Amino acid sequence: MARSGIGLDERSELLYRRLLRRTNWQTHELAQVMKWPASEVAGAMDTLRAEGLAAVSADDPTAFRAVEPCIALPALLARSMHGGRSPQPRPVEIDRFIALHERAVDRIEESADGDGYRHDACTVIERMVAKAETDVVFLVPRHIEGDFAFSRPIVDTALRRGTRVRAVWAPAVFHAHPAMAHAQWLAQQDVQPRMADSVPVCAMIMDGAAAVVVDDAREPRVVRSPAGLDSLCAMAERLWERGSAVRQLRRTRATATTRRPRTEIVLRLLAEGLTDDAIAHRLGCSVRTVRNDVAAAMVALDARSRFQAGARAMQVGLI
Repeated sequence: MARSGIGLDERSELLYRRLLRRTNWQTHELAQVMKWPASEVAGAMDTLRAEGLAAVSADDPTAFRAVEPCIALPALLARSMHGGRSPQPRPVEIDRFIALHERAVDRIEESADGDGYRHDACTVIERMVAKAETDVVFLVPRHIEGDFAFSRPIVDTALRRGTRVRAVWAPAVFHAHPAMAHAQWLAQQDVQPRMADSVPVCAMIMDGAAAVVVDDAREPRVVRSPAGLDSLCAMAERLWERGSAVRQLRRTRATATTRRPRTEIVLRLLAEGLTDDAIAHRLGCSVRTVRNDVAAAMVALDARSRFQAGARAMQVGLI
């Protein structure tokens, strides 16, 4: 089936665009709106979930939600680049898709019926994490299937951008098998969660400059006031320092940490203005290897120069 500019087949892209219009969707609702057979909706949904563009809703485990474009599309581009997929998503189309979506969201939020946009906790946090630069901390008091605290795309986005990720979980969270599987994955990314005796609030803190607190009704509240942030940041640091590692997550020689693809690191260093020689020295590889990575990245990003490759990677959220 023909691929669209963002790297999906045309039917899957149509379904993704529909998912973005509302928080939660049942399969039969999508079949009715799209006027497709339920089997076709299920097939396209399987594609979106496999590509990280859709997920089970944390509010309703029988429903699905779209992962925000600023999180999902750069990750799709990264996987395509590393996997050598052909044809690859076009960075210009991805940037355009994300920009149009952001403008549409801004218009809705500024209008009188601004409540029509998706304001679930996962959506709010995805949009904020995509802007994180230095540090993200997750405070997790309980396990909820599909919740932001157990989202691989969110963590992967932060790590790909060179952001430090930390997580503090309450003891009961580790008792849930899906949460433990996620904790094992985090440990492989060198982001092993710590266990604290009590985690009093569900929250995400970004760069110490903004936070999202999620109450028991699953309503997100964005915190930007200095007083509120100071209190949350102090709590997070206290919990992190007092938290303990979980024995089952300790790495052994047989469970080496999953390293970020070298291409991502090369692109980040390119964006910082480093030369091929400097990058090779930093990574401990040959200059020829770096030049091969740069050439491949320029092709994938449709860039005419190494500088443009780094700038474009940053522009579309790849790094």
